[in-house]
Amino acid sequence: MMNEQMQEMEEVSKELLKLLAAGGAGNLLKRSLDKQEKMFDKLLDTQLTAAQLVKDLLATEEKVAQKLLAGEEEMQTSLQKVLAMEEALQRASEEDTSLRSHGSFTTCHTALRRELEELRAELGRLQDDMEDDTGMVNSAMYIAQLYYKISRLDWDYECQHPQIKGIHHGPAIAQPINIDSSQHSKCFVSDYLWSLVDTAW
Repeated sequence: MMNEQMQEMEEVSKELLKLLAAGGAGNLLKRSLDKQEKMFDKLLDTQLTAAQLVKDLLATEEKVAQKLLAGEEEMQTSLQKVLAMEEALQRASEEDTSLRSHGSFTTCHTALRRELEELRAELGRLQDDMEDDTGMVNSAMYIAQLYYKISRLDWDYECQHPQIKGIHHGPAIAQPINIDSSQHSKCFVSDYLWSLVDTAW
């Protein structure tokens, strides 16, 4: 595939040289090549920005997932406290009737009931927070899925600069990407990556 693309580019270059030799189209061709170079630079910048956005999105998604796990653990702890308080309240209400005649039982009963209500309110707040965090994760996942659906590219964010690595899941077969950007021009890298993206949506 790469050889065919290189041959096509070489043929295009030969045709361009013929046009340049003809003289009249030289300025027009130069302006066209300048515009093409600018377009390739913008395309490469856009791809780098998109890759950074996806990387940031994945980091945010990981933080939110950790926060969700911590919130769930906290909610479980609060739920256990609520259950323990309900059991304590039940035991207190079943105590000897002689304690009821004393003011200490009523005070204890009221304190337990107040603490139980506070724990229930805290549990409700935790559940609301978890629902908000779940909505944020769903939004982040939607953006990541949309990016992948368009490009079908899985980037390797662990590789070091100037390497560009990843996997393109094409219509027929998955193809690994491993480009040393210090060995190739931005135009070449941009052309190669765009050639992988299927235009038949």
